[in-house]
Amino acid sequence: MRVVILYMCVLLSLAFVNGIYAITDDFGDGNDNGWSQIQGVWSVKNGEYVQEDTVWTSTSTNETYHRSYFGDESWENYTLQAKVRIEKGGDLAPIIGIFFRVTEKSASGDYYYFRLDTRAAEGPCLIKSPNTILQENKSKPAVIGQNYILKVDVNGDNIKCYIDGQLEIELQDNSFSKGAVGVGTFNTDGYFDDVIVSGGDIVSAVSTKGKLTTTWASIKN
Repeated sequence: MRVVILYMCVLLSLAFVNGIYAITDDFGDGNDNGWSQIQGVWSVKNGEYVQEDTVWTSTSTNETYHRSYFGDESWENYTLQAKVRIEKGGDLAPIIGIFFRVTEKSASGDYYYFRLDTRAAEGPCLIKSPNTILQENKSKPAVIGQNYILKVDVNGDNIKCYIDGQLEIELQDNSFSKGAVGVGTFNTDGYFDDVIVSGGDIVSAVSTKGKLTTTWASIKN
C-alpha cells in the first residue's frame, strides 16, 4: 500500500508543474541528489545550484565544459528550461548554458549545448560536441550578474532555443537523437535554478520502471 501511495504522489507531482507533465528541481532541499557532476566544483547554496571553478584546460574537446547532468539517455523529445546567471567571469570567455540530448553522462559523452557568452563580439550560441557552432547571434552578449531563463524545445530533428521567452535559434540537426539534460559553464562562476524538464518521454521514464535516480529523489523530497 505504501508503494502505491508513493507512486500516486509522484504522478501528481509530475502532473501539476505548470499544468503539464514535468520534473522540476529548485534546489530548495539543499542538495543535488540525482545529478552527475562532470568536472567543476559544484554545490547547492541558498537554493541555487552553483559551479565555482573558472579554470579551463580545453576549448575543443568533450572536456571543454564544467557541467552536471541529469536524466535518462533514452529521452528523445522534450522541453528543458532553467534560470541561469554568470556571477563572476574568468579572463577568457565567460559562458553559461544548458545541455540536452546528452548521449552519455560522462566526460566523453556527446551533447548539444545552448549557451550565453559575455564577450562583446559573441552572443547566444547553439553548439554540438565537442565545440562545433551550429548557429550564433553575435549581437547579444550576456550581462554578468543578470538572470536569464533559457529554454530548449527539441522534437525530432527540430531544435528551438529561447531566452526569456523569445525564440532565439531554430534549426534542424540530426546529430544526436536522444539523451539526458544538464547545466554547465566555461571560465565562469555560474548559478542555476528552477530546472524543469517536460514532455511525454519524461513522464514515461519516471512512472514506469523507475529509471531515474530514486525518481528524482522522490521529486526532490
